[in-house]
Amino acid sequence: MNNLAYRTWGIRGRPALVLLHGFLGDSEDWLPLVSLLEEDFYLVAVDLPGHAKSLNVGLSGGSAELSDDNVSLSDDKAFALFSDLLDLTLHQLDLKRYSLLGYSLGGRLALLHSLSHSNKVEQLLLESCHPGLESEADRELRRQADKEWAERFRTEPLEQVLERWYHLPVFADLNSQQRKDLMEYRLGINKNGRLLGDILEYCSLSRQPACWGQMEDVSFPVHYFYGERDLKYTEIALRLHKSGSLAGLHKIAGAGHNIHREQPADMAEVIRKQLSPSSV
Repeated sequence: MNNLAYRTWGIRGRPALVLLHGFLGDSEDWLPLVSLLEEDFYLVAVDLPGHAKSLNVGLSGGSAELSDDNVSLSDDKAFALFSDLLDLTLHQLDLKRYSLLGYSLGGRLALLHSLSHSNKVEQLLLESCHPGLESEADRELRRQADKEWAERFRTEPLEQVLERWYHLPVFADLNSQQRKDLMEYRLGINKNGRLLGDILEYCSLSRQPACWGQMEDVSFPVHYFYGERDLKYTEIALRLHKSGSLAGLHKIAGAGHNIHREQPADMAEVIRKQLSPSSV
């Protein structure tokens, strides 16, 4: 089984923090945050399957077979098999204990990995992360939407698809120049629309187990970051906080959905405080 591509910064022996980017991203998405944390932590940023340098780790709708050349994830095994891939990658780095920070799709993957590998996780940091849909009606709506988007990624020119993608409501806080710059960068690192369509469909929010109510009794602290301009995830954050699921709720001023790119200094300050040796 191929492990995920990754980059590391910092010094071994310091608190380990594993970084999982969002859909269409890569390990370099974290550079603004890494530059502020690498003196205090050992940082590991992986590329998700089908992204950037993990292109050889593909997703398809066939069997759940694992081979030396590829990883084939069926629609009901994607989250568990990603967790196995992450576990393999971190094992090769000899990381027995670590904290996880995941953004958006990476946050959902980090959450599910932490619930199934709680003995290895010291702290879980979620950024703009959805804990899962609860009603079958909502699941069906999301299933159809993600299936349509996945088909666009598989069959249409990526430039055309990204133009539509970055006009979704969740990216409404981007101005025209930010949207253009982000599209150009994404086109530079993502070359295989089929694999992107696969991970979008098989790691769809509609297929994710709902994790509401599963964070109250875990053995590790859970922290949630949300941007003050991100109204959808503000509601999710406040609901999680009210339910008693969180050890810390962190509202970041001047940020929308992607906090670590928009306000890395404010986010780094919170992370440094929460993950210092005295707080782990």
